[in-house]
Amino acid sequence: MPGRLVVAAFALLCALPLPAEEVLYQIDLVPSGKSISRGLPTLKGAQYVYHEFPGGTLVSVRKSSVKAITKMSPKAAAAVNPRTRLVRIGDLAFQGPRSGGSGGGRSTTIDRARAAVAAANAGTASRTGQ
Repeated sequence: MPGRLVVAAFALLCALPLPAEEVLYQIDLVPSGKSISRGLPTLKGAQYVYHEFPGGTLVSVRKSSVKAITKMSPKAAAAVNPRTRLVRIGDLAFQGPRSGGSGGGRSTTIDRARAAVAAANAGTASRTGQ
């Protein structure tokens, strides 16, 4: 009995649809420019309607503004896909002032900025008589 359940579960898993790879189309616009579409753009009246890649925003373009619609090869689609161009970076060290403002005798940028603000405020106070 347990063997039949395993076989039935395996058959159900095999029957589930696999996630389809996204088909991208390049829309060449008049006089210049291009847009990438998720799926084939549909012609509704005098306008092409499609979901823009990668955001998925619904876009409509006049038929007279479209020069050509071509299906992109998987290699070209991977080149425009921002998810494939991401490069993971390592941990970055925190770059800021040390606590307490003491840099071990070194002047930091924040210390110089504070000194400049204090000097400017002192000059303003002496001119206004405060």
